[in-house]
Amino acid sequence: MTDQYILSIDPGKSSGIALLAYNDQEAWLEGSWQFSGGVNGLLHWTDQHLTLAVHDLEKEEGVNWIGRKGWPEWVKFTPISEKFTARNTQGFSYTTDSLEPLRGEGALIALGLMPDYSPTEKRWRDPKLQYLVGGKDKADKKKREHKFLKDSGFYVAPLALGTTDADDFRSACAHGLAYLQRELKHRGVHAMVSEWMENN
Repeated sequence: MTDQYILSIDPGKSSGIALLAYNDQEAWLEGSWQFSGGVNGLLHWTDQHLTLAVHDLEKEEGVNWIGRKGWPEWVKFTPISEKFTARNTQGFSYTTDSLEPLRGEGALIALGLMPDYSPTEKRWRDPKLQYLVGGKDKADKKKREHKFLKDSGFYVAPLALGTTDADDFRSACAHGLAYLQRELKHRGVHAMVSEWMENN
């Protein structure tokens, strides 16, 4: 089987993107990005890194994007994205910054990278689905997720991304791995997660 790719996106005021490659046996990190600028930053990134595969449009439904800059040669990928989840928690109020993920989602839909939202569309990922390796609360889940990414070769330090933190990239990367394990039933990723959990 030839290599296949997932482009996992965590849009927001700061956006994280992970390009994961996989074959029948294993998955690996092919590209990592985190950048600020909200929807404008996301549009700039797509302009720099993606192009339409016009020659394929007659054969397949929808818009067909492929990667170009800094990727393996002309990569065709499956895009997934974290879906903004409205919170109804005491003391939380929405701000323009906290709602920026919605604008990013709209841009992804308008570009044809993501379909319109539907609860049955598995490419839209609920934020909690990124936590592959458990934990007792959100802080512990995040700590375990970061350790798993580091131990498994999917961790990228902020300095390598040119940022002060790498949380959005790490979220995108974990979503990509969770999609491979849960939706595509990838045995290699499942084995990697299971083995890590047995030892941690």
